[in-house]
Amino acid sequence: MKRNFLIPITAILAIGVFMGGLILNMDIASVGDNPHEPALKPEQAGAIPRGPHGGWLFSQNDLQVEVKIFETGVPPQFRVYVADVSGKSKPLHEVDLTIHLNRLDRIDEIHFKPVGDYLLGDTTVVEPHSFDVKIHARWKEGTYEWEFSQIEARAELPEEAIKNANVSIQKAGPAKLKTRLKLTGEIGLNEKKVVHIVPRLDGVVKKVFKDLGDRVVPGDALAIIESRELADAKINYLAAVKQADLTKADIERESLLFANTTRMLNLLQKNLDLEEVYRELKDLKIGKSRELLIPAYAKLSLTRSVYLREKKLLGKGISSESEYLLAEENYKSGEAKYVALREKIAYDGQWAVRQKNRTHEMEKLNLQTARQKLFALGLTGQEVGALSGQKEHAFTRYELRSPLGGVIIQKHLSIGEAVKNDDAIFLLADLSEVWANIAIPVRDLKSVNLGQSVAVKDENLKIEAKGKLTYLDSIIDKKNRTVTGRVVISNPKLEWRPGAFVSLELLLDERAVPIAVSTQAIQTIRDWSVVFVKYGNFFEARPLELGQNDGDWVEVLQGLSAGESYAAQNSFVVKAEIEKSSAVHDH
Repeated sequence: MKRNFLIPITAILAIGVFMGGLILNMDIASVGDNPHEPALKPEQAGAIPRGPHGGWLFSQNDLQVEVKIFETGVPPQFRVYVADVSGKSKPLHEVDLTIHLNRLDRIDEIHFKPVGDYLLGDTTVVEPHSFDVKIHARWKEGTYEWEFSQIEARAELPEEAIKNANVSIQKAGPAKLKTRLKLTGEIGLNEKKVVHIVPRLDGVVKKVFKDLGDRVVPGDALAIIESRELADAKINYLAAVKQADLTKADIERESLLFANTTRMLNLLQKNLDLEEVYRELKDLKIGKSRELLIPAYAKLSLTRSVYLREKKLLGKGISSESEYLLAEENYKSGEAKYVALREKIAYDGQWAVRQKNRTHEMEKLNLQTARQKLFALGLTGQEVGALSGQKEHAFTRYELRSPLGGVIIQKHLSIGEAVKNDDAIFLLADLSEVWANIAIPVRDLKSVNLGQSVAVKDENLKIEAKGKLTYLDSIIDKKNRTVTGRVVISNPKLEWRPGAFVSLELLLDERAVPIAVSTQAIQTIRDWSVVFVKYGNFFEARPLELGQNDGDWVEVLQGLSAGESYAAQNSFVVKAEIEKSSAVHDH
């Protein structure tokens, strides 16, 4: 029974072998009997039979060519072996062969020349070996053509899939590669914007309006303190105000008297009649100088008239010489006394004005001192101006106000506590700007200069800022062998917190390169460093020769042209799609 069972199986296997050979012969023959008819076009290179050299084997009529990409020990190159259908080599000089490689971005045309027992292509077949191949041959007046596709490291992604995967597309082009020095540092307060608030006088705390962490603006009330020292200062100021007002009125009166006295002296200098003098001076405030000078002027006028009369009578012989001499003596004596009195009144008037001015200036200085003391205690000009209308019980009330805006980071007072004028009861910091203090190793100092750009990063908070190196300490830390540098950072959102550790990159140099790609775009396939170029909906791995890398950009020395689009962010998504595809390195 077993023997009978094996007979049909053997028959079936024999038939299968016969049919397989028949199919293979039909495949070769089906390439076409007409030499001017193009060969069939397999969709993929894997469907094409292989020749004795491991290459793709094509046959048409009596011509058989084997096309191989040879890359052992040499750059990839096409080698073509020519034979008849029986495998016998044909003279290579009789065959004119060209291969066109239709890639996503270009068409490579390869020509051949005889080398040994094969035709050698004149162009290196650059990676990736992903293209549509068109072979064109001429032999004995006949034309032969074959086409096939060799696809690898390529995947198709529609626009919607690209968008959903958040794959960003950029264009290759020039960039500036930066040489950076990576350092560590710490965020600190901007010491130029930190203020210790002291009460400036002794007193007792009655109210507290602000607490730790509160934000304040300039002029905000922080606390109320009761102080006898403040009351004394206010009273002294008000007394100085009144005294200054009195001296001001006094100098105004004295200046008026002196002006009127000067007018009186000028009138009397004109030798007017007493009636006319009285009439001119009637409504003027002159004071005691009128009482002294007018009688002297009247007496002088009388003695002058007697003297003139006696002189006239003496000339007529009516009066004696002794009477004339007596009248002359009385006139000269009265004139001297009058002149002396005029000079004394003029001098005394000027002196009195100067004395009043001096007194007034002293009182003004006292007033200014009293006012400045109130300003030093923290009162504003408006508050000082309103003191005259303030009730006495409010004289001890002192409002402690913020001199600038910021955040309260320390507080050392409570209600009922006695404070002294130099107690630091609040510490206020304006955090709109902070300092990044950098520890720069001594070995790197030769590359560091003021004004260099610095990138500051907080890896925990995922924030970044840029600034300039504005300060370098002159002293080297003996323990750590570092020098402290400083960068001022704008902090409008208060994201940068003093005390946080940060990483910093100090820009040392910049170098322009003609072509660069984002470092996020670089992936590895086989032993290649690649980016995935985009043409239409297709992405293809493009092996690159890379140059300098600064962490953000990497220089492309070979493999990519300016303007080509490539997958930048999330390029690993494209890599995963390529790895899932069936494309293999099938040469």
